[in-house]
Amino acid sequence: MYKITWDKETGGVQLHSRIVEGTLGISPRPVFFEELDLLGLDKLGWTYPQAEEPIMWAVNKQYWYRGVRLFDAKGANIYAKPTLEMQPGIGPMVLEPVDVKAMLRCTSDLMFVLENEAIEFIRDTYLAYAKANKTYDKAEANKLDFEAMAERVEKKSKQRMAVVKQDCDSFDIMPLATAEKEGKRVLLSTKIDRFIASFSGGKDSQVVLDLCTRAIPPTDFEVIYSDTGYELPPSLALYKDVEAHYKQKFPSLRFLTARNHESVLNYWDKIGTPSDNHRWCCSVMKTAPLYRMLKVEGNKQARVLTFDGVRAEESVRRENYQRLGKGKHTYIYNAHPIISWNSVEIFLYLFERGLPVNPAYRSGKARVGCLICPFSTSWDDMIIQEKYPDDLQPFVERLKKYASQVKILDFGHFLSERKWKLKPLGDRKQKISKVQFQTGVSPLNFMVEITDAKHSFLKWLPALCSYSIKNTSKGFEGELHFKKNVFPFVIAESGGKSTLEVRGSLPNELVYLLRRLTYKTAYCVQCEVCEVDCPTGALSIVPQITIDKTKCIHCHKCFNTHDRGCVAADCIRMITDSERKINTKIQGYKKFGLRDEWVDEYFIDPVEFWKDNTLGTAQVDSFKAWMRDAEITDQKNNLTELGALMRTIYAENPSLFWEIVFINLSYNSYIVKWFCNNIKPNQVYNGKMIKEEISNEGFSGSITTVGNAAIALCDMMKKTPVGDECLQGMDLGREGLRRSEYDDVSIEAVAYSIYKFAKERELSMLRVSDMYNNEAEHGIFKEFGTSKQDLLRKLRTISAESNRVLVAELTMGLDHITLRNDLTPMKVLKELTK
Repeated sequence: MYKITWDKETGGVQLHSRIVEGTLGISPRPVFFEELDLLGLDKLGWTYPQAEEPIMWAVNKQYWYRGVRLFDAKGANIYAKPTLEMQPGIGPMVLEPVDVKAMLRCTSDLMFVLENEAIEFIRDTYLAYAKANKTYDKAEANKLDFEAMAERVEKKSKQRMAVVKQDCDSFDIMPLATAEKEGKRVLLSTKIDRFIASFSGGKDSQVVLDLCTRAIPPTDFEVIYSDTGYELPPSLALYKDVEAHYKQKFPSLRFLTARNHESVLNYWDKIGTPSDNHRWCCSVMKTAPLYRMLKVEGNKQARVLTFDGVRAEESVRRENYQRLGKGKHTYIYNAHPIISWNSVEIFLYLFERGLPVNPAYRSGKARVGCLICPFSTSWDDMIIQEKYPDDLQPFVERLKKYASQVKILDFGHFLSERKWKLKPLGDRKQKISKVQFQTGVSPLNFMVEITDAKHSFLKWLPALCSYSIKNTSKGFEGELHFKKNVFPFVIAESGGKSTLEVRGSLPNELVYLLRRLTYKTAYCVQCEVCEVDCPTGALSIVPQITIDKTKCIHCHKCFNTHDRGCVAADCIRMITDSERKINTKIQGYKKFGLRDEWVDEYFIDPVEFWKDNTLGTAQVDSFKAWMRDAEITDQKNNLTELGALMRTIYAENPSLFWEIVFINLSYNSYIVKWFCNNIKPNQVYNGKMIKEEISNEGFSGSITTVGNAAIALCDMMKKTPVGDECLQGMDLGREGLRRSEYDDVSIEAVAYSIYKFAKERELSMLRVSDMYNNEAEHGIFKEFGTSKQDLLRKLRTISAESNRVLVAELTMGLDHITLRNDLTPMKVLKELTK
């Protein structure tokens, strides 16, 4: 929050309310003698005491002493300490500790303001919800789900709604803008069952816990420590010390420890290692056990308000956090009292209050986390290996085992360069369930076969919808009652294979949910994550999966907890799909589709457009990607030869322009190519369904990226003639978009498409049937769903033209198309648009 400068007199820092001369751009961290010993400074002739106080400060890996930069630490990995590069003229010297008492006197006024503001925020937040609890308990009329009501009104009115507490001790919902204008207290929930301070053993949670003890009665909140199984030994020890310290001061303050029912290494064996784009361990080992512990009567998830140590300084993502907001899980709310504090202010508070500093900080760790983490650094690996090698070893051994199974030859390099964090590894020798989806007569029928499923379909079926069922000689049969419709189903289980078939023309939503049910049946390892999201307490995961049909409201939150609806399913996908080498390059469209108005603005002046346009930064990036894939611009965003021709066509014949654009995208854009090959004519689709379908096919990239590309595709359908005029995405509102057969493709686009099709295959002659072959990935049928009858009609027209660009032999059972050797797709287009 405050600006920081060096204090050469005390060896510490000073705080300022504004920028002054010498203001530091990055918050430094204190450096203690333990870190200097680890760096080997004492062996280089430097002298310093083994003091409790810090000796100097570090800005990243630059080490400063009383305002002078002494040396930099370079390199470091799990096997090697860093090298120290001394600044010019710097040699061994005698170092004195920071005069902490004098530093605290200099910073006390500003720190008083900072910490009291945080205390006031905690107290105000607590009192607001404590009073709301009393209001809620006072009258039955108030025990309505105002949050759900606000959400429903929000969807209908298309404006942000807020739950507010009225002066008459009741609740109401109103537009957020009105509530703010009238100075109403906006509430995230009308009822909070438990207030907690989340403790991790880190400096930030230490500060928040201490602030809470100064703001909230000790009888009204609890302290919970999540033991993830990755914990640093000093963090576990510190927690015990902290508990003893506060128990002596506040005997009524409760301390609890949350743990998953299985060890983290068991999960590594079952679902693989976490990676930098798939960090499952936080939700499985920390969040789920914590909130599962906080359930109330009837196995229902409590409404919990957590005071935590999240700070904006720690990441770009956290800079955008609201100080009070909803968490990732249902009925979890997070308050961030120290969101604006910097790391200097955190340490000043610890020094001032005489609170212990986690020994891991004293050894040089900037953040206290886990023993091994894909988000940590080589520097962290070095410290952990030096200080806690025995605790780290089991994880290294598992990595070594998994690496050997995928033929990684140089494990030392693999580990020291942190290559393991790039892609999940797992035990490939375990028996892994296999899921095979099959397509019935209708593309919306559903049939799946699972080999070696973890569970029976019947375990998760109650969460899908109500149903009737009876035993048969081969398994079960019955009817699903889904949204007032009835669909027959059959389940068969024998010889290690389980099959589920649901008959009828299924809506997209049901197909989506059936896939989620399948993944849970095949892969669920009872990790506890989805149980936390069950709002009624119907779902229980441990010791076995049970769903109370009297409580289940079929909200499907347990099916939407994670990609594929199951943490384990997504983890297994990432391990097994890494061998499939599927082309999964998905361009940087973000969530923006190509738009007609962007093209219109661009063609006014293609050069000046990139310097001055009405698009946002993210939209410009998206537009560049679309235009390159449409072959209108090159890699340097300059107009191509085809692009120059397309500029003229856009002015004279916009329909042809968009036909050509879509043909090119079907070759160059992964998401458009997938659409052309997988969404059938007359099929209804949406972004969510496309994301799910692609994830089923196997790819090693991020599902979030796929989801963004799917949204961008749907956006293009809505914002360009490709959707409504070319019939590739007629907007049906909430139902989604419908793809239809487009039999009005221009003869210019047909000829261009055929030449494009032939060029890719290096053909000068082809047959009409080649483009209607199931194995064909391109061609006019895949691009627009054009019927063979309409294509034949257009081919006859093209073949009869005086400047005919192809010869079609379509009589006597022939369907041959002969192309001219002197023409390319662009030359054909140019020839036909003269």
